[in-house]
Amino acid sequence: MTFYLGLTGGIATGKSTASRLLREMGCQVIDSDLIAHQQAEVGQVSWQKILKEFGAEFFNSDHSLNRQALGKYVFANPEALAKLSKITQGEVLKEVQKQMKESTAKVCVIDVPLLFEAGWQEYFDAILLIAAPEETELARLMKRDSLSRQEAEQRMRAQLPLAEKRLLASYVLENTGTIEELRDKLSRLLKTIA
Repeated sequence: MTFYLGLTGGIATGKSTASRLLREMGCQVIDSDLIAHQQAEVGQVSWQKILKEFGAEFFNSDHSLNRQALGKYVFANPEALAKLSKITQGEVLKEVQKQMKESTAKVCVIDVPLLFEAGWQEYFDAILLIAAPEETELARLMKRDSLSRQEAEQRMRAQLPLAEKRLLASYVLENTGTIEELRDKLSRLLKTIA
C-alpha cells in the first residue's frame, strides 16, 4: 500500500532540494508546480482561464505566459493572487489525484508549495514541512529570484506564515545546514514512515 506524503515549505526553504533528494531515495514524486506549468502552456485550460481573467498584457509575443510579470502583479495584489490560485488549483488537483491513484510506489511524495493555503491536507497520509529561519528564507529568496528585500518580503507575506505551517504539519525538518544534512534527516524520516 502506498504512503502519500505531502511535501511543502516556506518559499526558498529548500523544498525543491528535499523533493529531489526524496526522488533519489526511491520515492515517487508528483510535482504540482510542474503540472501547473504544463497546464499553463499555450492553449491549455489554465492558460485560457488566465488569459480571460488577467488579459494579454501578461503574455509574451509567442502567446506563452509571462510568469515573471504575472508573479510580480499577483504578489502585489492579494485579490489577484486569490483569483490565480482558484484558476489553477482545481485543475492541478485533478491531475495530482489521478497520478496518486496510479502510484505503485511504497512512498509517493506530492510536492505542493502552497499545500496549506490550498487546503489540500486531507488528501495525504502525512505532511512534511521543510522549514528555515525567516532571515535565511529571505536571503535565499532574494538571491534565487534576484528580488529586492521588499519584493521578497511581499512574496513571503503572500503565503501562510511558516509558524502556522509548523503547527499544521505532521513532520517538520529544519533546513539550515548542508544538503548532506538534509539528506540524512530525510532518510531518517523515511525509515519511520516506510
